[in-house]
Amino acid sequence: MTHPLLRRLAHLLPPIQRLSQSRDAALRDRDAVLDRMQELIDQQAAEAAALQAARKAEAEREADARMERTLTMVRAEYTVLPRFGFHQPLDYNEVSLPPHFDPPVVRPDQKLPLPAPADRFGYPADDAAYLRMGEMDATIVRDAIARHLGAPRDLALLDFGCSSGRVLRHFEAEHAAHGWRLHGVDIQARPIEWLRLHFPQHYTVTTGTVQPHLPFEDNSLDVIYGFSVFTHIKYLWDMWLLELKRVLKPGGLLVQTIHTENAWEYYHRYRHEDWVRRAHAARMLDQPTMQVDWLHHGDIAVSQAFWKAEVARRNWSRYLEVLELLPPQHALSFQDVMVCRKPAR
Repeated sequence: MTHPLLRRLAHLLPPIQRLSQSRDAALRDRDAVLDRMQELIDQQAAEAAALQAARKAEAEREADARMERTLTMVRAEYTVLPRFGFHQPLDYNEVSLPPHFDPPVVRPDQKLPLPAPADRFGYPADDAAYLRMGEMDATIVRDAIARHLGAPRDLALLDFGCSSGRVLRHFEAEHAAHGWRLHGVDIQARPIEWLRLHFPQHYTVTTGTVQPHLPFEDNSLDVIYGFSVFTHIKYLWDMWLLELKRVLKPGGLLVQTIHTENAWEYYHRYRHEDWVRRAHAARMLDQPTMQVDWLHHGDIAVSQAFWKAEVARRNWSRYLEVLELLPPQHALSFQDVMVCRKPAR
């Protein structure tokens, strides 16, 4: 006969088994929850590490960008130096060597070589277009001379902002036929060096500075012309007019292009182009017509000086006799032409 205690234990075994199974299931659930919690912790840690790495990388990129912006500003200051009055040098190395130029373009129909496209400073790479634009601008100067000086011989002519001779080259015939003396000055040293290498000795070319000073004697020049120079002069335009007046002979001509309402409307018309947006003020891009008397924007390498025509005429007449303020003179130009004379007395 089964002992009562054994019978009692036999009755308890199924509950004990169920309790044991429940405990084992609870332990398994606990372990699963702990494993899941660890997975979540590991995932959050990985995400936090990735976010931290991304933030660090973004901070490094931003730091690099700030450094590059700073270096760009420094390079601009110490390459163009508009605030310190120097020219644009060939380099800042301790030892300077002659610059490298691509071979000049030699054409059988041209007495003088053309600079390679890399040395045309933004003017057309196409040879025919480069020559045509230079000749059209030279014609503006010739016509002003014919209207106001007649047909004099032995003129002393200065190209103010001559670059690599885009316009100056077109007065070679006048030099040969009438003895015109041809001078060029530019704040950029590189094109002046190119001219020294490739143009004849009778072209007197000089590297200048952004400060109002020219290496010429008082009353020594008959004509000074410049294309897209006063479009870059932000604040010293009046001092430059006085300096140009100083070296002009009494009765001598000053022919310079400027930006007026015509140029404003031209740039506004092309306001969606990258080359316009990079270089011009938002005010000009937003307003189709010029509402202010003048606007100066940007740095020396940007076409940033705009005048209302009547304001330019009034201001320039303080220093010189304004003979004409002409609208753009050919299809390739959007700049007005100011023609002035140094008073005879």
